[in-house]
Amino acid sequence: MQNSSAQWFIITAIGGKEDSIVESLVEKIRNFGYEDHVKEIKIFKENKIKEDVFSKDDPSLPKTMKNTKTTKWETLPDGRYKRIKVKVVNKFPGYIFINMIMDQNIWYTIRNTNGVMGFVGSSGKGAMPIPITIEEFEAVTERKQEEQVQQAEQNSPEQPTVAPKQVYETNLKIGDTVQITVGPFAGTCGDIKAIDLDKGTASVEVEFFGRATTIDAAFTDLKID
Repeated sequence: MQNSSAQWFIITAIGGKEDSIVESLVEKIRNFGYEDHVKEIKIFKENKIKEDVFSKDDPSLPKTMKNTKTTKWETLPDGRYKRIKVKVVNKFPGYIFINMIMDQNIWYTIRNTNGVMGFVGSSGKGAMPIPITIEEFEAVTERKQEEQVQQAEQNSPEQPTVAPKQVYETNLKIGDTVQITVGPFAGTCGDIKAIDLDKGTASVEVEFFGRATTIDAAFTDLKID
C-alpha cells in the first residue's frame, strides 16, 4: 500500500557520478510529472584539504603558482613552496538521499535511471525499499555540513578555507579495530584504513546501511575496541 507521506530513502549509485545521476533523476521526474511525489534529492558533501611542499629545484613544481578559488600557494621560511588545495567531495560516495512518496511507478523510474544501482533496504523480488527514519537521516547526514560547504564555495579566489598546519601523534595503527566515540557514528566500530598525522585523523571503515563506508575521525574521537 502506498504511503501518502514523503519519507527518506537512500539510492545506491555509481561512485563519482552522483552529481550527473541527480541531474538525470531531476530531468526524469520533471518529464514524468512526479514533482508532487519527489520533495528533495540530496548529496551531502564536505571539504578535503591536501597540502604539498616543493623545493625550488623540484621537477614537479608547477611553472605557474597562482592562487585560485581552490588553491593557495605559500612560501615557507626555508624557501620551499607549499600548495594547499581545497576540494569539495561527496561525504557518502555512492549514496544519494531522496525524500519521496514511494509507489511502484516512480520506484521503477528511479531504479532504471542510468547510474542508479538500486535502493538501500530493498530485498529484491519486487519488494519496494524500506525508508529510513527521520532520526536516522538527521543523525548520519549532519545538516550543518551543508552550511560548511556553502561557506567554502563562497570564499574569495585568494582565500580558500585552510586548516592551520599541525603535526599530531597517536598510538593508533592501520589495521586497528576502533570505536567512534562522538558524532553521528558514535558507538560504531570499524577498522583503520589510513592515518593522517598532519590532520590528526584516521580513516575508519564502518558498515553504513549495509555497505562499507569510510569515515574520517579525529584521533581523540577514537578508542581501540
